[in-house]
Amino acid sequence: MPRFLRIPLSGIAFLLFYFGASVIAWGLLPLHRWRTRALPPDEQRAALDLFMMRCYRAAIEGMGRLGLMHFSLPDFEAAELPPPPWVLAANHPTLIDVLFIKATLPGVTVLVKAALFKAPSLRRLFEASGDFKGPEVEDQGFGSTAVLDTFVDRLKAGRSVLVFPEGTRSPAWRLRRFRRGAAEAAIRAGAPIVPIFVLSDPPVLKKGDKWHHMPTEVPRFALKLLPAIPTAGQSSRELTTQIRDLLAERLEAARLAACERNRS
Repeated sequence: MPRFLRIPLSGIAFLLFYFGASVIAWGLLPLHRWRTRALPPDEQRAALDLFMMRCYRAAIEGMGRLGLMHFSLPDFEAAELPPPPWVLAANHPTLIDVLFIKATLPGVTVLVKAALFKAPSLRRLFEASGDFKGPEVEDQGFGSTAVLDTFVDRLKAGRSVLVFPEGTRSPAWRLRRFRRGAAEAAIRAGAPIVPIFVLSDPPVLKKGDKWHHMPTEVPRFALKLLPAIPTAGQSSRELTTQIRDLLAERLEAARLAACERNRS
């Protein structure tokens, strides 16, 4: 689809996303809870996780139908992962990474940027999923704060947690410094770490981009679940370096492939 058509469609997609979030938060979510109220608590939780995963999948499929992107999601059931909970550590190239991950893995809770909790509809959705607020200041670490304690509590309760160790969106085709909070939480909870590589080719909706900053090509998004990393006997520094190196290797290979494609 030409760029001049994708720009207004992108604006429409953002409006539909926030409208849809309000409909789900104030309409469909209460209805779902009412319909599953007679189930045992564990079954209610599983039904809610599946409901939320389908909502996220519907959002990205809608953007795909509008011609705003191509995407491919991994087969979660075919992935050879250890039993949950896991710490899911992903690179963060674009604003909508979390949609793809939550559309793939049911029951994932997320360390969410604190500012997003100020939106009432989004806050209701976050709370329904068990998501929790990150530090109030974007560049603040959380290795010794209540945020890390909440992170560990979620893991010990059996909930997998998604975190972006960079703390904010990545520059195009690069990674920022990784923080050690995710590795520290995994060690404290005895949970394995599952690195997730997120591809945005070409880069779009990165930090500083506006919704109308559309690349010439229709962007392609893809996820790759990498093998789980056991945490026993390793330090948070070692684990963080290992995660970053794995994701950096994938990112560099994708960048070189994109450069080769553009030359041909």
